[in-house]
Amino acid sequence: MEMRLGGTFPSTMDDKGRLGIPIKLRDKYSGQLVITLGLRTCAWIMKDEIWNRIYRQFTGSSELTEDERELVELQFVAPMVETEFDKAGRIAMPPIVQRYADLKKDCMILNLENRLEVWDEERLLTHLVENRTATKEVIKKMGSLRLFNLDT
Repeated sequence: MEMRLGGTFPSTMDDKGRLGIPIKLRDKYSGQLVITLGLRTCAWIMKDEIWNRIYRQFTGSSELTEDERELVELQFVAPMVETEFDKAGRIAMPPIVQRYADLKKDCMILNLENRLEVWDEERLLTHLVENRTATKEVIKKMGSLRLFNLDT
C-alpha cells in the first residue's frame, strides 16, 4: 500500500548531524536521495529521479533571467548532496543545510507531494503562528467553501 500524501513527523538530529527518518517514510524514500535547501527556511529531501526532473527544468530553460539562474544555482544546485539512509534509517544532514534551516535537535518532517521538508520544530511552529493572518487571507481568496467542498 502506497503512503498517502501529507503528515508531519517529529524527529531528532544527533550531535553528528544525522536525522532519523520515521519508518513510515523510509519505504517511499528508499534508494538514492538528494538533500538541498528549501524555498522556505527548511531542508528538502527528495528521491534522485525527482531531483533530476527539477534539475532538467531549471537548466533546460533558456527563459530564466540572470536573477532566476543565480537563485537556482545558489539555492538548489550548489548545496545539493546525494545520500542514502544509513543502517539505522538516518540521513546525514550537510552542514550548510543545517545552518540555513537552523536545524537543531528537535525537527519536524513534512511529507509533501514530491519531497520531504525538514524544519526545526520551533521555527515551523513560529512560521505557522506568524503566518496565520496570511493563511486566512489565502483561504478567503480561495473561498473556504471551494477549499473544503467535498461534494465534487
